[in-house]
Amino acid sequence: MPKQLNPQFSEIFPSDIWETALSGNHLLIGAREGERMEATFSLYDLQQYRFLWKSISFDESWWVSIYAFVEHIIVFQIFNDSQNIEARSLFGFEITKMEALWSVDNVNVLGLSGHVLKLKSQETEDGFFNINITTGEEIELTSEKMAHENMPNGVILPFHYTEESPYFQTVKQFLAEYANLHLVGACDYLEYNGLILISAHKKLEQNLSNTLCVFDDQGHMLLKEELAEQSKGLASDTFYIVNEQLIFVKEKREIKGYLIENL
Repeated sequence: MPKQLNPQFSEIFPSDIWETALSGNHLLIGAREGERMEATFSLYDLQQYRFLWKSISFDESWWVSIYAFVEHIIVFQIFNDSQNIEARSLFGFEITKMEALWSVDNVNVLGLSGHVLKLKSQETEDGFFNINITTGEEIELTSEKMAHENMPNGVILPFHYTEESPYFQTVKQFLAEYANLHLVGACDYLEYNGLILISAHKKLEQNLSNTLCVFDDQGHMLLKEELAEQSKGLASDTFYIVNEQLIFVKEKREIKGYLIENL
């Protein structure tokens, strides 16, 4: 008999999970409640399987989102003008003290390298400057390559295949044979340590469903989870692997993790 994946955690939120970010063993989860126009944030420990804090919010809460999560600092961004999404305010939030350490207003964000955030002021023509996200202090300009990644290097993301991809038909045939599932539109696909992980869309009468399947290298199904039973569009980056754990959001409000080592 093939082994099954072991569930590690499952947490249900009262509002839709909007975004996640990772730093070490800390999983940051952003959720949004549309009727109240409120965004809240929770920090989950992936080693102890418990919340370090849960459902905190800020002033102007609906317009706050995660820009980056580096070590113990979260960089939050606030969009102040719906007509100009490039201009925003930022603040650095320390996860242990649970307090804002610094803030900057009216800036364009040009990128992040390590602890260095490169910005351009909206108020001057040549207003380029860098700040250290740990302290908020301005530092000398750097020539290092800037990037923007909520997911650190230790996170493994799937490939996304659309119908135009040469790999799509191969995945479609595999799912039809081993899962009796008719793939349409697009899928997320990953091979990892002898496992095959596929998040597949299936056509319903009016909408789509999105199913996550995990197989061993013999085609035995180890896990099947319905990520969305009534989806209006095609999703991507529907799961990821970090610290030998498979993590995904189910039906917008539940975040789950399965241990995938020692199978």
